[in-house]
Formats: sequence, C-alpha cells, structure tokens
Amino acid sequence: MMRNENKHLKELLLNRRVVRNYLETNEEFPNLSDIPKLTIKIPTAGFSRGIEIISVENKQNIKKLAIYANEESYLKKGYGKWLSNSKAIFLILINEQAYHERYKELDKQNQTSSSNWSVPYWYVDAGAAMMNCMLLVEETGLKSGFLGSHNMEIQKIKSLLVIFLGSIVLAISAKIKIPFYPVPMTMQTFVVLFLGISFGYKLSLIHI
Repeated sequence: MMRNENKHLKELLLNRRVVRNYLETNEEFPNLSDIPKLTIKIPTAGFSRGIEIISVENKQNIKKLAIYANEESYLKKGYGKWLSNSKAIFLILINEQAYHERYKELDKQNQTSSSNWSVPYWYVDAGAAMMNCMLLVEETGLKSGFLGSHNMEIQKIKSLLVIFLGSIVLAISAKIKIPFYPVPMTMQTFVVLFLGISFGYKLSLIHI
C-alpha cells in the first residue's frame, strides 16, 4: 500500500510541468473543490497558519483577474491566452501579521524576530502551498502554471476579492433572522453597515 502511494507521488512530481497556454473547451472538468483546503495542509513557521487560498471559478471574475494580472503583456509577446482561458484560478494569500503576532509569543521570544528574517517565512510557506496546489491539480489530470504578484495590479485584485467575499457574506447573512420588534430583520443589515464603515462608501456602492 505504502509503495503504491510513494510511486503515485513520484509520478506526479515527474509529470508536473508549468503550462501557460490553455485552450477553451466545453469538456467536463474534474471537481476542484477539495484543492483549496488541501493546499494549505503545509507546515508553517511556528504554526503561524498565515497562508490562505481562494478559488475563483466564475468565468467573469477569471477574465477580470486576467486583466489585472496584465495578461495583455503576454499576448503582445506572441503567447496565447493563459489566465483568461483558465478553468480556475487559485489565489494564495499571505497574512504577514499572523507571523509577527506568533513570534511575539513567550515561547518564541528567544528566537530571531520575524521582522529580521533574511528570508521571510511567509514567502517560504506560500511557496510550499503553491507546490501543493500544482500537484493537486496534476492529480486531477489537468495542468497548471503560476504567476507572481510582481506583474499584477494588486489593489484592483484586492478590491475584486473584497467584492467577491462580501457577496458571499451578504448571501449567508440574509438567511440569519433576528427577532426585532416591530419589523423583523436579518443579519444582512448589519453586514451592509459593516462593509460601508470598513471599506468606504465608493467600494460599498460598487459592492451593492
């Protein structure tokens, strides 16, 4: 049993390739829903757990991400569409503050401060998560590529993520009823107020 598992991992490692040229197709794709939760099954520095992943499978959002990631610059070099033809995009997010907070705790006080790391461990851990993700995609029979944040319009991507996640929270909160007399309410009212206070009126209006 163990030998077969080792052989399977070896085959995944040997077969994995970075692919940045995808074709549009109407074929049915494998289920990718387990990839995010398995991707972050990695060791993190001090068990900081400062790595998260978001899966984007909505075609419109994928095309927006392709624009913000400057896919146009690849097309001008003669390459084919890559991001905009993707089945899914997995965004690996780093919570740097989680590492700083962890290394302020008592059991880490005799170690090098996280602010003085020559190579920040949040980047090391993000790299481990990226490799997990690519191997999981390989296991489905699909291929994947990766892109660093250096060529992206980060603020626009952050705004898109806020809108995307805010929509999910709003949808869930609408189902939570609050017994308020004389007019019943849902939690959605408070979520809208929170988003407005947190992100400003312009972003909130776009969101709504």
